[in-house]
Amino acid sequence: PEESSDHFFTSFTDLLVGVIFLFILLLMVFALNLKKKDEKPEPTVTTEEVRAELLEEMGRRMQSREASVQLDLANGIIRLPEGLLFDSGQWQLSPQGEQVVQQLAEVLEELLPCAARSAEPCQWKPQPIALDSVLVEGHTDHRPFADAHGNGNWELSAFRAITVYKTLVAAKPALEQGMVNTGNQPLLGVSAYADRRPVDTKHLDPNRRIDIRFNMHATDVKAPESAHE
Repeated sequence: PEESSDHFFTSFTDLLVGVIFLFILLLMVFALNLKKKDEKPEPTVTTEEVRAELLEEMGRRMQSREASVQLDLANGIIRLPEGLLFDSGQWQLSPQGEQVVQQLAEVLEELLPCAARSAEPCQWKPQPIALDSVLVEGHTDHRPFADAHGNGNWELSAFRAITVYKTLVAAKPALEQGMVNTGNQPLLGVSAYADRRPVDTKHLDPNRRIDIRFNMHATDVKAPESAHE
């Protein structure tokens, strides 16, 4: 009987230790879960937010130069209406248009180094997400266009985009020679769409335009401290 009693108390003690161990384990799990709930998730900044802030700063700097541009923050575009740049059916810049494009070149030289690799200094604040490309896009409306050389809307949109590109880099050569993305590819480029990308299906004038489209690397990052200042 004494030996049976000893075995009973030994088994009971082992069971009690096991219950206490399990209780401690559950308590630790509960404490960790409670800590995670109390911790605030680290804020992230998205490519759309970075791009929108960059374009808004460009818009402010263009406005300070009394140059009128339109911002399409959702699509990452600075828009230059045709009437601001070109005479009807032409791809040579008007004097007013040349002035606006040169002013835009100044702003791009100041701000693009903040989101790209460049020997030029950033004249604002470094951005947490880099630019992949900046495209000068030519657009027309759907009305047929033809000149004596057989050029149509495709050529008109392309020639206008090339004219704006050349005027930008002539004003600020660093835009072409010294600014690249993270893959060391040229940042600035040209594209043309004729009438294939209208922004207004009811009116023709808004569709005749030059868009400067900013494409970011598709990566969200943790927001730096400066992003909240």
